[in-house]
Amino acid sequence: MTQEHEYHVASFVAHGRPESSEVLSQEIIAIEGAEIHAVSEEGKIVFTIEANNQKLIAARLDEFKHHDELMSLSPIYHQFLTENEPN
Repeated sequence: MTQEHEYHVASFVAHGRPESSEVLSQEIIAIEGAEIHAVSEEGKIVFTIEANNQKLIAARLDEFKHHDELMSLSPIYHQFLTENEPN
């Protein structure tokens, strides 16, 4: 018998004021499963969140999306894979 497991990864661009990049980066790093891939001088941060399901990604993002220093947050990509594992 096998059990199906999901793996999700979603990418986002956060845009804050340039002087807030460090604060926003620290907040993103604190999100479980998050990884920063690029930070621009203009205050844009490209990052991904990985989780076992889409609801976890949404819940983790909800913690961040109301940050005072954040001007906009855009989803870029979401992919999920399923894997069958023997019990």
